[in-house]
This record gives sequence, C-alpha cells and structure tokens, in this order.
Amino acid sequence: MVKKASELDLGDEPAREARLFLVDGNSLAYRAFFALPEDFATSEGFPTGALFGFARMLMKMLQDYRPQGVVVCWDEKPTERLALHEGYKASRRPTPELLKEQRPYFPELVDAFGYRNLSVEGREADDVIGTLTRIADEHGVPTCIVSTDRDAFQLVSERVCLMMTPRGFSEVLVYTPARVAERLGVPHTAVPDLIGLKGDTSDDIPGVPGIGDKTAADLLARFGTLEGVYEHLDEIAGPKRKQSLVEHREEAFRSRELGTIVRDIPELTDFDPAAELDRPPDRAKLAELFRRWEMHDLLRRLEDLDESLPPLTLEGAAQARTGPVERGRGADLTELQALLADADEAGIAVHEGLCAIAVADGARVVPADLPGLVDLLDGPALIAHDAKRSLRALGAERVAPAFDTALAAYLLDPGRSGYAFDDLLREHALRVEADGEGADAVREALGVRLLRPKLTERLRERRLLGLLADLELPLVPVLAEMERVGIAIDAAVLGAIADRCAAEVAELEGEAHRLAGGEFALGSPKQLGEVLFGTLGLPVEKSGKTGPSTDRTVLAKLRDQHPIIAVIERWRELSKLLSTYLRVIPEAADAAGRVHTTFSQHTAATGRLSSTNPNLQAIPVRSELGREIRAAFVAPPGRLLVSCDYSQVELRILAALSGEPGLVDAFRRGDDVHRATAAEVLGKNPADVTKDERDRAKAVNFGIIYGISAFGLSEQLEIPRDEAQGYIDTYLGRYPAVRAFIDATIAETEQRGYALTLLGRQRPIPELRARNRQVRQLGERLAVNSLIQGSAADIIKLAMIACDRRLRDEGRDAALVLQIHDELLFEAAEAVAEEIRRIAVEEMVAAHALDPPLVAEAGIGPTWAAAKG
Repeated sequence: MVKKASELDLGDEPAREARLFLVDGNSLAYRAFFALPEDFATSEGFPTGALFGFARMLMKMLQDYRPQGVVVCWDEKPTERLALHEGYKASRRPTPELLKEQRPYFPELVDAFGYRNLSVEGREADDVIGTLTRIADEHGVPTCIVSTDRDAFQLVSERVCLMMTPRGFSEVLVYTPARVAERLGVPHTAVPDLIGLKGDTSDDIPGVPGIGDKTAADLLARFGTLEGVYEHLDEIAGPKRKQSLVEHREEAFRSRELGTIVRDIPELTDFDPAAELDRPPDRAKLAELFRRWEMHDLLRRLEDLDESLPPLTLEGAAQARTGPVERGRGADLTELQALLADADEAGIAVHEGLCAIAVADGARVVPADLPGLVDLLDGPALIAHDAKRSLRALGAERVAPAFDTALAAYLLDPGRSGYAFDDLLREHALRVEADGEGADAVREALGVRLLRPKLTERLRERRLLGLLADLELPLVPVLAEMERVGIAIDAAVLGAIADRCAAEVAELEGEAHRLAGGEFALGSPKQLGEVLFGTLGLPVEKSGKTGPSTDRTVLAKLRDQHPIIAVIERWRELSKLLSTYLRVIPEAADAAGRVHTTFSQHTAATGRLSSTNPNLQAIPVRSELGREIRAAFVAPPGRLLVSCDYSQVELRILAALSGEPGLVDAFRRGDDVHRATAAEVLGKNPADVTKDERDRAKAVNFGIIYGISAFGLSEQLEIPRDEAQGYIDTYLGRYPAVRAFIDATIAETEQRGYALTLLGRQRPIPELRARNRQVRQLGERLAVNSLIQGSAADIIKLAMIACDRRLRDEGRDAALVLQIHDELLFEAAEAVAEEIRRIAVEEMVAAHALDPPLVAEAGIGPTWAAAKG
C-alpha cells in the first residue's frame, strides 16, 4: 500500500549511525538556489544565494550528524541515457543564469569543508552515488545518501539510508529498506520496475500512459517485476490499462533502464571509503570564503563548531594581546603624553567610563573624564569604531577622526543591518585579546588599528576612500556637536497637545465601539479584522498570513463603505503622534529643556541620515497637528531659529542628470515646476492648471524619483489604475529625456551591480538580476531612487560641513541643531539671525554645482513652525 511521507515515522536515527555521507551536489545546489531570494548578493553585486544556502546546509549537516567523511557528487552530461532516449530531461528548464554564475565556486566551498568533489564524464550524480554506495556497502561502511531524487530509493540497504531534505536540513526524512517499502508499496529493489511502469515526469521518462503510482505498486506487489507483469497480462483487469501496457511495452522496459541507477562505473573501481574519513574542515579557508561572499551569519557560526576541530588560524599581525592595564589619575596624563609623543596614529575607544588609547607600542586605559585628555587627542590621527559615540563620551565633539571602521564598513556594504565591531574583526580574520580593567575598551582600541589597513584597501579598490575622507569623516564632529547642543522645546505646549489628542483618542475609541456594536481593541489587527470583515461584513481587499489585512491602503479603499473607517484612520494618526512624539519628546528633554537626538550615518542604504531617541525627522509636515508640534520646538530668550530648506532638490537633480529641457527651463525661469509639468502634460496654459491637476503633476514628479507604479499612483491619487498609467505614459512621452535617463540608469546599474551617486556613493541593487518580475521592478525603482535620493543626501551633508565651518571660522553666535533630510535648522542669537540665514542659503546653494542650479529658501522665527513658515 502506497503511503504519504507524513504517514510514516521517518526520523533521522539511521543517519546518525552513518560514517560516510554521499551528497547529490546538483540537487542540493538547486534547492538552495530556489529557497532564497534572488537578490541575495554581496555588496559588489555578486549573487550568493545558492552558495549561502548550500553552505548553510553543509554546516547544518556537519553540526548535526558529524559525518566522518563526505563526498559531494556532481552531474556531468548524461551521454548514455541521452543515447537511450533523446527526450531524457528534455523539458527541464535551463539552469538560471544567477545559478550558473555561482556554479564554479561550489567545488571550492566543498573543499573548504574538508569534503571531496567527485564527478565522472558522461555520468550523473545518481550513478556516481550508486557506485560509491555499493563499494561502501561492500567495505562495511555505514552510509547516508543526501538527495531529493526519488530514484535514489533503489540504493538503500541495511547499511545505506537515504536522507531527503524538503526544507534544507531544518526538516529531514530518512529512508531505510523497510521505510521505502512502506512509502512506495514495493521493496527498494523494485524501484526501477516501478519507474518503468509509471515513468518519471521530472526526468521525462515516459513509462506506460495511464499507470500511476498506486497502480504500478499494485501490479508489482502481485507480479514482482516488470517481466512478471507482462507475463501475466491476461490477469490484469481493465481493457484500457491492458491495451496501454501492450502498446507501450518497449517504452516500459526502456523507462526501467533509464530509471536504473548505474552501480559499476569503471572509473570508480579504486574508490576507497576509508580514505574519505576523518578529513576535517579547513576553518581558515571557510572563513576566507565566508568573508569574500559576505556571509556574516555563517562566519559567526564557524566559532560554534566542535572544539575537536582544528582552530581558526589567524594572521600573525592580528594576534594582538595586552596584559593587565593600570588605572590612576596622578600619572595618567604624563604616561599618555609619553605614549602619544611619537605616535602617528592611535586607536581610541570608550566603554563604561574608561577610555583606551592604543598605539604601536601598546595601550593605556584612563578615566574618560580625565582632565586634559581631550587636548592630547589633537595630536595623532585617531581611529575609532563609531567614532562619534566615543568622542561624545569624552566631551571631544570637535575632534575629527582620521578613520572610522563602522563608517568604512557601511560604505562598503550599506545594506547591512549593523556593523558590530566583533563582526568586523571576525570578517577580517582578526582576533584581539585583552584582560584587566578596561579590557573591552582596549580590545576595541587595538582592533580598530588592525582593521584600518584592511578596510582602507577595500575602500581604495572600490573607489570609496574619497567619500569617507571628504564627506563622512568631516561630518562626524558636525553631528557630534549637533547632538551635544540639542534643541529647546516648550514642554507645556507639547503637554497641552498631548492632553487634547488623548481626549480625542478616547472619544474615537468610544465612537468605534458604538459603530461596531461592541468593544474591541482598535490597535489589534486581528480584532479589527474580525469587526470589519466579520461583524460589519465589509469586503476583504487583501489577506496576509495572519488573516485579512487592515493596513492603510485597505482602509483607504473602504473609506466610503462605512463611517467606522474614518474613525479608525483618525485614531491611528493620533495614537501614533502620542506614542512617537507627544509623550516621548518631553521625556527625552534634559534639565535645561533641550532634546538631544542621535544621528546615524550608517543606517539608511541611500546615505541619508537617520534620527533616533527621539526621531525628529518624521514629524508630519503637511498636517495641522504636525505644525503644532513644530511650534513646540523653540528658541531660548534672545535667540531665534533659522530654517533653510532646499527647493525641489531631488527634482533639480533629476532635471540636471536627464537634461530634460522642459524641466531644466522651468527651474531656470523659477516657475512652479509642478504647475509647469501639469501644463506640459495636459497641453494647457500654466495659468489654467487647476489645483487638482497640479497635485497630480506633483505626485507624478516625485513618483518618477521613487519609481512609482501605476498601481501606486492610483492608490495615492485615488483614481483608476488605467488612468494613472495614462498619466505616467503621457508624462514620459512629453519628457523623453527623463525616460531615456531612467532606462540608461537602470541599464548602467545592472551592468555595474550597484547604483552610483553624484559623489560616488555605491548601493548594490541585486534585485535587477532577479528573474521574478516584481523583484526586478523593485530593483529598477531602487536604481533610480538611489541615484537621486542618495545624491541629495550627499549634497546636504556637504552643505552641513560647509555651514558649520563657516559659522566657526567667522565666530558666529549660532549653531546647527537639526537636519531633516532637505532642511537645516539653526539656532542663532537674535542679532545675527539674518546673517545666519544669508550664510545658510549661500552655503547650501554652493554645496554642489548643478544645471539647473540648487535653490535654498530660509525663514526665521521664535519656533520651528514659524521659521519654516
């Protein structure tokens, strides 16, 4: 009786007894490739999804089963089976190009694991495995086959099991002869006969039409073999079945031959299973490959391998170590002066109130608040990891670092989720040990000096060294000082807004409960879904893994179908403002009533700065409540706030890069570019363009930058998708240079593997190489957006550096206090506020030459809202 795998006990106990594992490399590689997103790639754009999945499977096998020996078998062109049947595997899709690119590197990976690669000309991996299992069986070596090919069922024996991996090694199904018999309804020895009857669609083996798994198993259970079936045709019920067997006798026997795994390949007669045992992995080689392919998770897991395996070999120069460190106050400054006297560079780190400084001759630890310490830091070139953090902890905000390992790693791979110091050491085969007081600070101070030359070389190879030296590093002290200064708030104003919003939230909850006919948690997507689509019977627009979606786009579509939708939307808006700003910002203020956000240079892949604790960059711009919140950011008595904002900087970059005359001329004339666009697209006089038409043009202008689709535009403007598509097509038809620019940008980005900003920032876009249409379209949007938004981010960073330098050089009583993407906010003495406005506009406009030129607009006021106007 044929059974499903789920009906059987297929535990892995037999595999744990095996000493030799024989792996179908092609099968595992294909499974790894299709299990991971196609955009899996290194920071340079080399695809690594299949290699990562394959390595992860091998690592899992090594950790879970501890095989003494592994042979990975590979397919060569199956010349013998093709000679027997031209249609063999004919309908299989060609190997994906992304997998082809990775294919040459699998053997190198297998070698690094200490395993053997094996293939034979004209033979498939199945045949190689079949021959090796016979030899291993004859030598009495317990063996486990790792394959997803059901043909391999025929190879099991008392000493040979088959492990199938439907979900990598997170789920394994292990077959023995008894389990195969239960699964297929026939003994493992009858598997070729089974294939002869039912065929194998995956390999284009025809079999006998009309004979499936169950019928084939029943026939073989009665008559034993394919020959037995044909000897007893008269006993087979069903005229159609009997006729098919008669008419396709030749195909049946040829199919059996095609499905029979060869077990006596002459080239493998000298195979010695004992020679494959006890070959340890080469940790150093694995580490080198994982670093090269940026497989940070696997690099960390290398350290978890059994201690009995050979240790990871580190480069000699990296085995730095320090003994116990001393701490005191009296002689500390003198010792540091002596240590730094002849030092060209010094690693620096601060942990738990202790500062470690490392030079070639060793390291010292001193209290971070040691008087005179900051003055000493002006001498040698300082190297740090996340330098702003350490410099702020020392009160050395104005000290510029010479190198920052976190920023360097970010520029090399801006898509990473983090740049932990220990991860960077591991990725570069470095180990630093320290003990005694301040050991963590010492490790970091020593480690950054070892990381610098390695990261510098990679930056130089990628042409990113200038971006680090001329943009990111000079920005560090600017941001550090901005964080130190902070911005003043009026807590009473925020408190009043919060109380008013909280009262409205309570009213909205009551109204929602009334409309729903009962209480429910408005913040619970599950309960809200039950109310909307169950109790109220509204149509389900889209569903996710946990049920019907209640996201923003769904609510927008349901807005006209029930009054509860508007209530929920308003409740969400106010609840977010309360939890994100109105309650958080006053709690973050210091004793002087100033809020000190933290800026990050290494979070956004585009190069934009981010703001956290609290986030002051995402306060709503267009809503009245957003304006009220901005009015709570104030200048102290005798001072004013100056807001200077780029005018349409991203559209100006689009115009400059595309050279589109319609856009360039509109900007040069100082026209309202959105009105001009609407007039151009609609064939109207600008004076006749309505507000609605201008809004649509504005949505398209910015949509082009962000790669908006017809679907996205239709959602935003609440118009039919075909109307939105028509608007986009008309826009691109009237602005052909923009269309040409987009196409060229996508093609160049795909060829390079990364987007490139005006200042040379790189962002890998592996999505452009994906076969999946939606993933590729995402890559196309990212290619254009990364160039334009990334260039805008670089330009405002240049402006920040220039403004800060100008204020200091001229001794102005003013400070840069916030950056909000395209806007800079200054606090200045009343007497110099007009001068600061002029300086800010001048420096922002001069930050980078464009045609059409950059334009900045500035305002002054006692509050942020008033200054912004």
